[in-house]
Amino acid sequence: MILFERKYPVNVFNTDLTGRLSPGALFSFFEDLAGRHAAVLGWGRDDLMASGGYFWALSRIIVKIERLPNTWDEVILRTWPRGTESIFALRDLEMYDDSGKRIVGASSSWVIVDYNTRKAQRPDKALSTLNLNFPEERATESNARKVPPLPAGEHAIIRLKVKLDDIDVNRHVNNARYVHWAVNCYDPEFISHHTPDTIEVNYLLEGHQGEMINILTGPCDGQETAFIHSVTRESDGTELCRLRMSWKENGQ
Repeated sequence: MILFERKYPVNVFNTDLTGRLSPGALFSFFEDLAGRHAAVLGWGRDDLMASGGYFWALSRIIVKIERLPNTWDEVILRTWPRGTESIFALRDLEMYDDSGKRIVGASSSWVIVDYNTRKAQRPDKALSTLNLNFPEERATESNARKVPPLPAGEHAIIRLKVKLDDIDVNRHVNNARYVHWAVNCYDPEFISHHTPDTIEVNYLLEGHQGEMINILTGPCDGQETAFIHSVTRESDGTELCRLRMSWKENGQ
């Protein structure tokens, strides 16, 4: 099953103040789909843990959004692996509405991490063969790349503490939580009148329960609706995650 599809309902608890699927919930949907497919292919978390104590960690992702579905919509998600690039295992993902129109496309880059040492491992050569029988189809024009650093200047800062429900089974901050945190940097008026256009995330280091976190936000390339968010650990200033989020006015 090199191509994997699954239907998801958009529940009330997946939506934000606009009644649309929240960006953080979108990332959770994609994480769930990727995990299910990896398990079907024999590369799931349980398989990796049993074979030597490893797990998957998302390293980079780019998500292009046409629109987000609304409460009680049903969507089809599909995904497929695209082999490897350097230390990354590549996986593309898409979301379709109930009429069959594609509304979201994403390209993600994953690493295999040793659970005990927390060091990334090179993916097994077998992973690079998973795309041999699949057409050269892409969900985005390019793979996820490095997000540029936060520009110098004045930055808005939000301070928070990592809580237990931010932590996943791998005992670090779940990838979708960073997106939830970044969205909380915007005011309700902005969110009400804008839809995400592109979300790019680089996951740099692990965050852990109890740590104090600062999220610094600044403009991106002088654009009024594009921002860089730098998530840092307060105790030593180490950057844990970097996001670039660009937005479009509703209806565009």
